[in-house]
Amino acid sequence: MTSGAVLGDHCDRTAAGLGARLAVREPERDWSYSELFAFSQRVSRALEPFAGGSGTRVGLMVPNSAAFVAAFHGIIRDGSVVVPLNVRYRDQELVYYLNDAEPTALLVGPDIVEMARRALATLACPPALLVLDNAECRLVETRRADPVPAPGGTSQPLLLQYTSGSTGPPKRVIRTHANLLFELGRLAAAFGVGEEDRFLGAAPFSHVNGLVRTMLTSMYVGATLHPMRQFQRRGTLERIARERITFFCGVPHMFIVLADTPVRGTLDLSSLRTVFSASAPLLPDDNRRFRAKYGHWVRQLYGSTETGTISVNLDPDPSARLASVGLPLPDVRVEVVDDGGRPVAVGMEGEVVIASPGAITSYAGNAEATAASFRDGVYLSGDLGRKDADGHLTLTGRKRFLINRGGFKVNPLEVEQAIQSHPKVREVAVVGAPGPHGDDVVRCVVVAKGPCTPEEIVRHCEGRIADYKIPSRIEFRDALPKSETGKLLRQRL
Repeated sequence: MTSGAVLGDHCDRTAAGLGARLAVREPERDWSYSELFAFSQRVSRALEPFAGGSGTRVGLMVPNSAAFVAAFHGIIRDGSVVVPLNVRYRDQELVYYLNDAEPTALLVGPDIVEMARRALATLACPPALLVLDNAECRLVETRRADPVPAPGGTSQPLLLQYTSGSTGPPKRVIRTHANLLFELGRLAAAFGVGEEDRFLGAAPFSHVNGLVRTMLTSMYVGATLHPMRQFQRRGTLERIARERITFFCGVPHMFIVLADTPVRGTLDLSSLRTVFSASAPLLPDDNRRFRAKYGHWVRQLYGSTETGTISVNLDPDPSARLASVGLPLPDVRVEVVDDGGRPVAVGMEGEVVIASPGAITSYAGNAEATAASFRDGVYLSGDLGRKDADGHLTLTGRKRFLINRGGFKVNPLEVEQAIQSHPKVREVAVVGAPGPHGDDVVRCVVVAKGPCTPEEIVRHCEGRIADYKIPSRIEFRDALPKSETGKLLRQRL
């Protein structure tokens, strides 16, 4: 693969070669590869006045759908960079990301147009607003003047995502065509997927798990994608059985919910060949409950926004290493090191560091965060883990304060900002607390100005931040723990 390799070219060749084959199946209609290709071309043409080439950025805020797939490929075809935005974001979040990413255009679904209008009205230099509806891409309003290119490198930039930090604002992660082509090739080989596979798109396409490991992998190999706009337990099970799904990538919360779902009558999930979980640990007991009900082990995958996929548990007997995230993908190097950067002994805990052709080497425009997380060609993940004698990696914890809520990374500072605007709140601190299934719950401690209830805090957050960021544990104190210099001591919360 050369540094000039382009993912859009690969996808166009795949679509041209497959033609009438089924690319995407939605409840309301089927899309052949040729139909999806034509839709993506309409998106490219609609974007021509505002983007195209030079790494200009285009926001994409659309639920899991054929429209998302067509828009993604329409954006990258002429060299623009996709900025995926979660459809669960609300006004505060959307304004922040649009201000930071400075896209030249924003593509949304019909249900998001009015919120997008409100957000754009607050920006000094808003992007053009386009809506994807009924297989068309229509301009709603335009104000943008000057395109803002993404930083260049040895390969063209393709994808701008954000990863939250516990000590600052979300950091920009810009991955290139070369990064993604490497990862997709390794994923396709690791799972042995091809044109005959049927992928269930249950994880959000705005998130790295649903975007790369499901949507892009499916299109990369020419398979059929079955997107779900929203995860629903019975709908998921019925769709797997009805459509004979072979590939299901999810997050632990999904498998826990499905394991707890009462099953009426006979449910045939025998078509499933590849089932894996990523974005947070899936506890062995939860895995066993899923296996007992449906007859399939869930394999664990380890990755990050910065690196792409790192490792996956492909053990012939998954039950032998249920907690393990397996061996690194070919050409990905994983080490477990001590605080001095020296490899630790087999079985000992240390920080997991990664070197991969699929990884970024810096955070765009953030030298301080880059210095803290990238050193001597490796990424310092902040995750703790240990290797066994065969090199299999098991994660054991985290060094940093980032909250992992069902696979979504939550920045405590962002939640604090939303709560702090409540008129009854004097101070607030947000931290993660261990949840019952291996991930975190969002916990906040409030110093109130007067009588205040947890219900008031929750209602205040609704409409300001995504529902998965809203605290589920709320307590009130007279003061927050602080150092002599006034620094918040989160570890004492």
